[in-house]
Amino acid sequence: MRGMYRKLETAVVIPCYNEEKMITKTIKKLPKYIDHIIAVNDASTDDTIGVLNKLKKQNDRLIVVDNETNQGVGGALIAGYNYAIEHTKATAIGIVAGDDQFDSTYLEAMLDDFIDQSADYVKASRFFHREAFKTMPKYRQFGNIFISLLTKFSTGYYSITDITNGCGWLRRDIIEKVDFSIVEKRYDYETSMLTALSIVNAKVIDHAVPAHYGDEKSTIKLIPTAWRNLKAVWKGFWRRIYYKYVLYGFHPVALFLFTGMFFLIISLLIAGFLLCVKLFAHQSPTAGSVMLAVLPFVLSVQLVLTALTIDVSNESNNFKK
Repeated sequence: MRGMYRKLETAVVIPCYNEEKMITKTIKKLPKYIDHIIAVNDASTDDTIGVLNKLKKQNDRLIVVDNETNQGVGGALIAGYNYAIEHTKATAIGIVAGDDQFDSTYLEAMLDDFIDQSADYVKASRFFHREAFKTMPKYRQFGNIFISLLTKFSTGYYSITDITNGCGWLRRDIIEKVDFSIVEKRYDYETSMLTALSIVNAKVIDHAVPAHYGDEKSTIKLIPTAWRNLKAVWKGFWRRIYYKYVLYGFHPVALFLFTGMFFLIISLLIAGFLLCVKLFAHQSPTAGSVMLAVLPFVLSVQLVLTALTIDVSNESNNFKK
């Protein structure tokens, strides 16, 4: 094989949607040791496919996959993973954005971590780099911190940061284990992919990289994006709890969490009943009846916090080799 890195065959997947201006720069910057470059044109409306086909004639490592319909960034990546699994023998499969916002010189150090630490997924994190918050726009700082905090609960990877940065290296055999039917195909891809990796106990580690924003302007709208991520986190959390702590083996986390939610519902029902009595019957609740609502609430909080504490403490046990 032409470029093998430390006896490891590699492939890099690049999702491309309307990247005719940036994709040439992105591909030309990729290191020589990468054996296969899989660029997925996600039904672009510009001339991305034309640019890719021209580059393919100049670079025999480049493979162009053309989605007939737009699948979203997640769908494009999944198409690239499938191609890498079916048509190459790559053990390490990388992810690089097509907009030149990732410095590909860091791929080598990340690949070293991938090999030396026996990781299933090494992902880039701008938060660990010393220049992280100096170059990152304020709205990106707020959005990434907010999303990262929520996603920790959704995925179970409490020590992982910069969730929205999906660039990195994935192990072939872990990709083969992932159930892609539960992975979102659009901008919730990163969160749902980490949830899917958590379910199969993949070892995920961060690698510090500086932020680089290239020449493109972000079109992300803060409030719709935050709302969409909240829904993705909520769905991902319960999906992970069900698969990991119920379906694949009943665990105290599920017992404490579901019991806590049961007592919370009881508390809210009693409180709602007492409020209705107060408003419509004009009768003030007695101290005893108030305690009937308070005690289940306190118990529910204790049980849920216990479940989350166990879940956090399980991270190192669940994902170690």
